Amino acid sequence: TQSTWDLQFQYLAENPMSALSYNFKSIRGVLPADDIVNVVLSKTQRKTPTVVHAKYEVSRIRAFYMRKVKFTAESIHEKLTTIIEDFPKLDDIHPFFADLINILYDRDHYKLALGHVHSARNIIDNIGKDYVRLLKYGDSLYRCKMLKRAALGRMVTMLRKLKSTLAYLEEVRKHLARLPSIDPFTRTLLVCGYPNVGKSSFVNNITNAQLEVQNYPFTTQSLFVGHTDYNYVRWQVIDTPGILDRPLEERNTIEMQSITALAHLKACVMYFLDISESSGYTIQQQISLFNNIKPLFSNKPLSVVLTKIDLRPFEDLPQEDQQAIQQLQQDANVKVVSMSNKTGEGIGTVKSSACDLLLEFRQAQGDAVTGGSKILRNEENFLKGIYIAQPKNRRGENERNPTIPSDIIQGQKKKLDKPLLKETEDQYGGAGVFYFPVQEHFILENPDWKYDIVPEIMDGKNINDFIDKDILAKLEKLEREEELLLGQQINDEIDEEIAPELLRAAKEIHSKRALLKIEHKLKSKKRVFPRSENIEKLEEKLKEKLDNADEIIKKRFKTKIRSLSARRPDENDMDIEGDDSNQLRIGKKKRSMSRIRSKGTKPVYDEAGKKMESRRKKVTHGLLKNSGKAGEADRHIAIKMPRHLYSGKRGIGKNDRR
Repeated sequence: TQSTWDLQFQYLAENPMSALSYNFKSIRGVLPADDIVNVVLSKTQRKTPTVVHAKYEVSRIRAFYMRKVKFTAESIHEKLTTIIEDFPKLDDIHPFFADLINILYDRDHYKLALGHVHSARNIIDNIGKDYVRLLKYGDSLYRCKMLKRAALGRMVTMLRKLKSTLAYLEEVRKHLARLPSIDPFTRTLLVCGYPNVGKSSFVNNITNAQLEVQNYPFTTQSLFVGHTDYNYVRWQVIDTPGILDRPLEERNTIEMQSITALAHLKACVMYFLDISESSGYTIQQQISLFNNIKPLFSNKPLSVVLTKIDLRPFEDLPQEDQQAIQQLQQDANVKVVSMSNKTGEGIGTVKSSACDLLLEFRQAQGDAVTGGSKILRNEENFLKGIYIAQPKNRRGENERNPTIPSDIIQGQKKKLDKPLLKETEDQYGGAGVFYFPVQEHFILENPDWKYDIVPEIMDGKNINDFIDKDILAKLEKLEREEELLLGQQINDEIDEEIAPELLRAAKEIHSKRALLKIEHKLKSKKRVFPRSENIEKLEEKLKEKLDNADEIIKKRFKTKIRSLSARRPDENDMDIEGDDSNQLRIGKKKRSMSRIRSKGTKPVYDEAGKKMESRRKKVTHGLLKNSGKAGEADRHIAIKMPRHLYSGKRGIGKNDRR
């Protein structure tokens, strides 16, 4: 009733964030009873001392077991408190959610389940207190141990009695998490009507929701939410399951979800009426349903939407059906609009008319539609003060042709003395075959730069501009000219006494240049040849080309030749009798260069040693065979769970080794 609704709003005004900030998806999972028992007992074993001896003082033994009983009771209390506090209290949430939970899960069953958990928590707390009191009078280790065992056993028995209750709460939690996130105070369009009249198709057309649409009734079996924008504001569109025209007591759970949304949400109600009657319900039946649920539309903006006009326009209806719809419009004082989901005709008009109706309603209601929330009230006041200017002639209403001056149209082809690029493309094969020469349209300082392969880097120049293709031929020509000039100068201007010295110097210069070239070639070659062959070939080539090759080799390759080969005896060397130092030095050098790395020697065994060696091989082979041919490099864990890592309680330190 209206008075109940006012009382609910009064409560929400006093507790504005109780319903707005609630999120059903934040409810933590409910463990089965056996899992809670295992978790609590394992935690007690890990977090409390585990070693006690009969030789300890009685006070120490009592404290040991009292600590275990207290810790177990506190752990169970914490688990059950989490369950009780996570689930919503039906008296503290919005009446829409309270009635929805009542329809889906039965309010009484839901409250009994939470009450059962609450009473079990109190009983377990009392068990812990009673046994702690009894442990104070324990006179031996055995008596204290038995009291602890009895306390934990009674707690576990109490938890196992909650098995069916916890399973029910877990199913409720899963279903609550699947419910759509509906804000009862935001701008909402509520779509309702008979099954299969086009409600889900309309929601799909104006929102991003992807609801299932089929040609049979009751495709939508729960509430679905989509969002759309109108006048730069976000709107909520709710698709409800179909409703049949029958008494409230006979309606099922699917229909009651729609009734709940109509009763509690301050939204613009859009009643869909299928005038084509392809859904299987006549126009008179749909009008009868409208009159049946009309009390739910009180104090709400209402719009009647005629759907499927592509199959049957309003003008083609029988006279009595047209009069019935017109009478409905007059009696209910509602706005009637028509549309077609298939062709899209009238969808924008239906949406804008419904949104405008709701905006007028919310402005008249004031703070009642915000539920007492300061945030929503400030948002409403801010939106009321905004005026959005709209152009008189909107885009799309009038045809706007492009305006081109006549002078340009007449003189366009006169100025062009060459064919267009489009014409050129068609002439040479069309798109994909002919590619436009983009370089033609480059605007550069020098037109010759257009077709450069390398782009310009500085002052209109690129690398190619600084490279001469004939540079090697020019260099060779220049060297020949220098040789001719040098030879002519030496023959003409130099005396016979000085000429041999200058000729020798000139030969050295030329030979040095030749050596530099050879060195460069050797460095540039990537393939590595044996060193001795390279040196021998190099010496032979130098001796063929130069007269004084031996002197140059000594100067340039002194260190290399000494490190690679021994000095060979020359024919010009003097043989001195009794002086073998030269031969000894040469022989010593040859021995040092011919020495190679020692590869070791195979040990020589006698008969007893051979027997011992064969026995050692057999033992080694047997060990490898028995250990699955595991070598010394294979990883092997002898003990899967080392005692020093997996026994006792974990401390405060690191647990990564576990």
